[in-house]
Amino acid sequence: MLLIISMRYAGGRMPKGFQAAPYELAFFFAMKEGRAYGYELAARFGRMTGGHMKFSFGTIYPFLRRMENRGIIKSTRDEKSGRVYYALTPKGRMAQAKVFKGMKESRREWEEKLLGILAMHAEVFGRKALLDLLERGKLFAKP
Repeated sequence: MLLIISMRYAGGRMPKGFQAAPYELAFFFAMKEGRAYGYELAARFGRMTGGHMKFSFGTIYPFLRRMENRGIIKSTRDEKSGRVYYALTPKGRMAQAKVFKGMKESRREWEEKLLGILAMHAEVFGRKALLDLLERGKLFAKP
Protein backbone atom coordinates (compact mmCIF):
# COMPACT_ATOMS: atom_id res chain seq x y z
CA MET A 1 0.00 0.00 0.00
CA LEU A 2 1.22 3.47 -0.78
CA LEU A 3 0.59 6.28 1.63
CA ILE A 4 0.31 9.56 -0.20
CA ILE A 5 1.03 12.54 1.99
CA SER A 6 1.80 16.08 1.01
CA MET A 7 4.56 17.26 3.32
CA ARG A 8 5.44 20.93 3.25
CA TYR A 9 7.78 22.44 5.77
CA ALA A 10 8.73 25.95 6.78
CA GLY A 11 11.17 27.45 4.34
CA GLY A 12 9.95 25.10 1.59
CA ARG A 13 12.44 22.40 2.57
CA MET A 14 11.38 18.81 2.37
CA PRO A 15 13.16 15.85 3.93
CA LYS A 16 15.15 13.52 1.68
CA GLY A 17 12.39 10.97 1.04
CA PHE A 18 9.81 13.57 0.10
CA GLN A 19 11.44 15.14 -2.93
CA ALA A 20 8.73 13.95 -5.31
CA ALA A 21 5.27 15.44 -5.07
CA PRO A 22 2.49 13.10 -3.88
CA TYR A 23 0.94 12.68 -7.34
CA GLU A 24 4.36 11.91 -8.78
CA LEU A 25 4.83 9.11 -6.25
CA ALA A 26 1.43 7.63 -7.08
CA PHE A 27 2.07 8.06 -10.79
CA PHE A 28 5.44 6.33 -10.76
CA PHE A 29 4.03 3.43 -8.76
CA ALA A 30 1.05 3.13 -11.12
CA MET A 31 3.35 3.15 -14.14
CA LYS A 32 5.21 0.10 -12.82
CA GLU A 33 2.43 -1.87 -14.54
CA GLY A 34 3.26 -0.29 -17.91
CA ARG A 35 1.54 2.20 -20.18
CA ALA A 36 -2.00 3.26 -19.37
CA TYR A 37 -4.77 5.65 -20.32
CA GLY A 38 -6.20 8.16 -17.83
CA TYR A 39 -9.11 6.11 -16.51
CA GLU A 40 -6.83 3.11 -16.12
CA LEU A 41 -4.37 5.20 -14.10
CA ALA A 42 -7.19 6.36 -11.83
CA ALA A 43 -8.15 2.71 -11.27
CA ARG A 44 -4.52 1.83 -10.47
CA PHE A 45 -4.35 4.70 -7.96
CA GLY A 46 -7.50 3.38 -6.31
CA ARG A 47 -6.10 -0.15 -6.07
CA MET A 48 -2.78 1.11 -4.68
CA THR A 49 -4.56 2.91 -1.87
CA GLY A 50 -6.91 0.04 -1.14
CA GLY A 51 -9.78 2.12 -2.49
CA HIS A 52 -9.36 4.64 0.33
CA MET A 53 -8.28 7.49 -1.93
CA LYS A 54 -9.88 8.76 -5.12
CA PHE A 55 -8.18 10.82 -7.80
CA SER A 56 -10.34 13.09 -9.91
CA PHE A 57 -9.93 13.37 -13.66
CA GLY A 58 -9.73 17.12 -13.18
CA THR A 59 -6.46 16.44 -11.36
CA ILE A 60 -5.14 13.50 -13.37
CA TYR A 61 -5.26 14.96 -16.89
CA PRO A 62 -3.57 18.31 -16.10
CA PHE A 63 -0.95 16.34 -14.16
CA LEU A 64 -0.36 14.08 -17.18
CA ARG A 65 0.03 17.12 -19.44
CA ARG A 66 2.63 18.56 -17.05
CA MET A 67 4.51 15.25 -16.98
CA GLU A 68 4.50 15.13 -20.77
CA ASN A 69 5.72 18.74 -20.99
CA ARG A 70 8.62 17.75 -18.70
CA GLY A 71 9.50 14.84 -20.99
CA ILE A 72 8.63 12.19 -18.37
CA ILE A 73 5.92 10.54 -20.49
CA LYS A 74 4.85 10.40 -24.10
CA SER A 75 1.22 10.14 -25.11
CA THR A 76 -0.06 8.22 -28.11
CA ARG A 77 -3.63 7.96 -29.36
CA ASP A 78 -4.95 4.52 -30.19
CA GLU A 79 -6.81 5.01 -33.47
CA LYS A 80 -9.13 2.08 -32.85
CA SER A 81 -10.35 3.00 -29.36
CA GLY A 82 -9.58 6.72 -29.42
CA ARG A 83 -7.90 6.40 -26.03
CA VAL A 84 -4.75 8.33 -25.24
CA TYR A 85 -2.11 6.08 -23.69
CA TYR A 86 0.76 7.36 -21.58
CA ALA A 87 4.12 5.62 -21.34
CA LEU A 88 7.34 6.53 -19.57
CA THR A 89 10.12 7.93 -21.73
CA PRO A 90 13.74 6.99 -21.02
CA LYS A 91 13.92 10.20 -18.95
CA GLY A 92 10.76 9.09 -17.14
CA ARG A 93 12.19 5.66 -16.34
CA MET A 94 15.29 7.33 -14.90
CA ALA A 95 13.11 9.66 -12.81
CA GLN A 96 11.03 6.69 -11.62
CA ALA A 97 14.16 4.79 -10.56
CA LYS A 98 15.45 7.86 -8.72
CA VAL A 99 12.15 8.29 -6.85
CA PHE A 100 12.05 4.61 -5.84
CA LYS A 101 15.68 4.71 -4.73
CA GLY A 102 15.02 7.82 -2.66
CA MET A 103 12.03 6.19 -1.02
CA LYS A 104 14.01 3.08 -0.11
CA GLU A 105 16.83 5.19 1.29
CA SER A 106 14.41 7.18 3.40
CA ARG A 107 12.21 4.34 4.65
CA ARG A 108 12.85 5.32 8.27
CA GLU A 109 11.67 8.91 7.59
CA TRP A 110 8.50 7.62 5.88
CA GLU A 111 7.79 5.35 8.84
CA GLU A 112 8.33 8.16 11.34
CA LYS A 113 5.90 10.43 9.43
CA LEU A 114 3.34 7.64 9.27
CA LEU A 115 3.69 6.93 12.98
CA GLY A 116 3.26 10.64 13.69
CA ILE A 117 0.05 10.74 11.66
CA LEU A 118 -1.26 7.63 13.43
CA ALA A 119 -0.36 9.14 16.81
CA MET A 120 -2.30 12.31 15.90
CA HIS A 121 -5.26 10.15 14.85
CA ALA A 122 -5.20 8.37 18.22
CA GLU A 123 -4.94 11.70 20.03
CA VAL A 124 -7.92 13.19 18.22
CA PHE A 125 -10.18 10.14 17.97
CA GLY A 126 -8.87 7.83 20.69
CA ARG A 127 -6.87 4.61 20.77
CA LYS A 128 -9.91 2.42 20.01
CA ALA A 129 -10.63 4.45 16.86
CA LEU A 130 -7.04 3.91 15.74
CA LEU A 131 -7.26 0.17 16.33
CA ASP A 132 -10.57 0.11 14.43
CA LEU A 133 -8.93 2.01 11.57
CA LEU A 134 -6.03 -0.41 11.39
CA GLU A 135 -8.40 -3.37 11.44
CA ARG A 136 -10.57 -1.81 8.76
CA GLY A 137 -7.54 -1.27 6.57
CA LYS A 138 -6.36 -4.83 7.21
CA LEU A 139 -2.89 -3.45 7.73
CA PHE A 140 -1.93 -6.36 9.92
CA ALA A 141 -3.26 -9.10 7.64
CA LYS A 142 -0.88 -12.00 7.28
CA PRO A 143 0.56 -12.50 3.79
